Amino acid sequence: MTGQVESVAAAISDVVKGPIAPRVDNSEGPGTMHIKIQEVVDRMGPAPWATKLIEDERNWGTLIASNPGEGNHAHWHSNFDEWWVVMAGKLRWELTGGRIIHAVKGDVVWIPRGTVHHIVTEGDEMSLRFAISLPPAEHIWMDDCENCEATWEPQVPG
Repeated sequence: MTGQVESVAAAISDVVKGPIAPRVDNSEGPGTMHIKIQEVVDRMGPAPWATKLIEDERNWGTLIASNPGEGNHAHWHSNFDEWWVVMAGKLRWELTGGRIIHAVKGDVVWIPRGTVHHIVTEGDEMSLRFAISLPPAEHIWMDDCENCEATWEPQVPG
């Protein structure tokens, strides 16, 4: 475990040596220390949308709203795990190997790197999820999903 901690610390150049006052507290957008989710939802308007709330060299936090029946393109990540907090509605994760996860408000879903995942809003109300990942969060897009009937135009990784 010590080797892992040392390698992560070596990759991070911005390390503090003791307690300091907050260095960043933007009035809005990434770098805001206190975010009122309902204000973000009101500002963004009707789904679908996604907005980055947290962004630094170690963390990305994205708030994502989807309408019933909508979802993302199937994809996977080679070098980081991803996890979500379901904040509203019902969601279905369709995963490599035929695994299906149904999640509702208050649930946390964690997907290990290498697992293809396709996320769809279920039910009849908008879903809201907070996605936490590690930058640069490269997505490797799939043309289809082994667990669903949907297919998509190929996406440029990014």
